[in-house]
Amino acid sequence: MLKKYQKLSIVAKASLWAFIANIIQRGVTILATPIFTRILTTSQYAQYTLYQSWHDIFIIFTSLNVFNYATYSGLAKYDEDKEGFIATAQSLVTGLTLLCFVLYFIINIIKNNIIGFPLPIVILLFFDMLAFAVFNLWASKERYNFKYKLVTFASIIIGIMGPILGLLAIKYIPNKGYGRIYGVATINIIIGLIVYIYNYSKSKNRFNKKYIKFILIYCIPLIPHFLATQVLTRFDRIMINDMCGASQAGIYSLAYSLSSLLIIVNDAILKSLTPLTYKTIKNNKGLSSLKQNANFLIILVAILNILLILFAPEAVKIFAPKEYFEAIYIIPAITGSVYFMFLFNLFANIEYYYSETKYVTIASLMAAIVNIVTNLIFIKLFGYLAAGYTTLISYILYAVGHFIFMKKIVKKHAPGVSYYDDKKIFLISLGFVIISLLIIPLYKFYLMRYLIIVIIVSIIFIKRKEIINKIYIKN
Repeated sequence: MLKKYQKLSIVAKASLWAFIANIIQRGVTILATPIFTRILTTSQYAQYTLYQSWHDIFIIFTSLNVFNYATYSGLAKYDEDKEGFIATAQSLVTGLTLLCFVLYFIINIIKNNIIGFPLPIVILLFFDMLAFAVFNLWASKERYNFKYKLVTFASIIIGIMGPILGLLAIKYIPNKGYGRIYGVATINIIIGLIVYIYNYSKSKNRFNKKYIKFILIYCIPLIPHFLATQVLTRFDRIMINDMCGASQAGIYSLAYSLSSLLIIVNDAILKSLTPLTYKTIKNNKGLSSLKQNANFLIILVAILNILLILFAPEAVKIFAPKEYFEAIYIIPAITGSVYFMFLFNLFANIEYYYSETKYVTIASLMAAIVNIVTNLIFIKLFGYLAAGYTTLISYILYAVGHFIFMKKIVKKHAPGVSYYDDKKIFLISLGFVIISLLIIPLYKFYLMRYLIIVIIVSIIFIKRKEIINKIYIKN
């Protein structure tokens, strides 16, 4: 194994360690969940998840998500002054963060306690967002240069120290929910401050108008897409907190976290198919192979998601006390959303290849509007459990939207070509939704569920070589 690793290219090593760091960061957070759900009440757990939701929404305005999109393009465009580009981007993010805080403070005077947190937590939130953006600007530059060691080390430190500091803060701070927030934010701010000083020390070109113009032109048109995405992934928890209460928001958040476990696996599967997709489009051959591999991997993702749905009662018992048990009835819908998330990314690959990104924003806005409207109607009628199913509907529409736009783009750039087996994808998806919903009544019949789980796991074990070969397609 060591010899094989040493033979890897610098690009492969960078990708490998980025994946490992991501797994460790998410893995530690997931493993810490059973500890925090047993220490915190459902309302206190909701405080932490709501903090994360507001963080992900506000950072769109305080940073324009420059570290996710524009940074790599900027580093490639201004290759001769990468350090100056990062320093300028950091100055822009600093100014935007300060501006957004001033605006929030003014609005807060008119309408007190807008987001449900006291001013000290809000101040911490803005420092946390600045630190997060600055760290990721630096990390993007390091990854662009294939310097993975320090980024991996820092990412692992953040992943490990967040829960540890959270536990220490909970011990000494009366409001345990805020203690969990302080733990995560503190390590982000400490690492962010170190990186902030380092970024400025590397370049005196800290306010280049050309770089700022590039970032603004690149990022501002994507703001509707960023917001729509956060509405789909975060806003339901905020709405539940306002309409039903913090306790219900905490239960829903746990269900969402557990259902999101498979996003890591789904992303890995998607990334294995993406090179083959792009190669097929570029060379205009291998359509049959692409369709077969896509169908196989879609079925695999569907089966893995069904396994999680079958295991929902046990997963909730492992990760949380009995107060959270209602979460099992949300997991099937949210897990279904994760499946359709994989599906729309599959379709979006075609859109990205042809650089038709405007359709991504249209699909995002459409799904977000549906999500808000259906939440307002059905949470009021049926309670917070309905939010899981409105999310599922939204993601189905999101996938359908991307499918329609994908077909439109293919018709424009490659008339008469079909990259995926549309009929089979429809039948697989329909079967997945029906099976997922039929599993819910089985939650009371343990032996039947265990038997189904054993059968599915046995089939996966028997087919393991074929699965591995399909995932690690030689491109």
